[in-house]
Order: sequence, then C-alpha cells, then structure tokens
Amino acid sequence: MPPQKASKSAPKADASEKQKSKDRDWLTTGELAQRIGWREHALRDALRGKDLPGVRRTSFGYHVEASAVDEIKKALGEAPPKGNSSLKAPARN
Repeated sequence: MPPQKASKSAPKADASEKQKSKDRDWLTTGELAQRIGWREHALRDALRGKDLPGVRRTSFGYHVEASAVDEIKKALGEAPPKGNSSLKAPARN
C-alpha cells in the first residue's frame, strides 16, 4: 500500500505568526534602505559585488547586521537621486 500524502488543506498562519520577529539582530535590505534613506533597489545595486563589513549575501538576499548600519551608510555615501521620467528625451514627431 502506498504511503499516505499529507493533507493539502493545511491551516493558514495566524497574523501573529506572519509578523517578523522583533528580537533579531539583523535587517533586510528594505529595512536598511529605510534607515539610511535609500531606495531598496538602488541599495541592492550598490551592495552587489561589494564586501562591506556586516553585510553578507545569502541565497535569499542580503543579511545585514543591525550594528553595522552606520558603517554601511558611511561606505555607501549619499543616496543616488531618484530617476525622473520627465527628464527622458521627448518623443520625435
């Protein structure tokens, strides 16, 4: 007799289970971007290929040590200006 399969109707996670833990000592790139005033995509582009203290690449993204925020901010400098679609070349007639 074949083994029984698990039920496909697993209970959904409660809202409390979905919240991120407050006692962790690391940040996501979104949280880091918010703290240092960058946009998340620009921050990820800036982190790519760099070896900054407190930042390590994982298979899911970046693992940023919360204690290294000031060092990272100094290393990256000011946030790049936001792109502005009105600066694009006008369409030719």
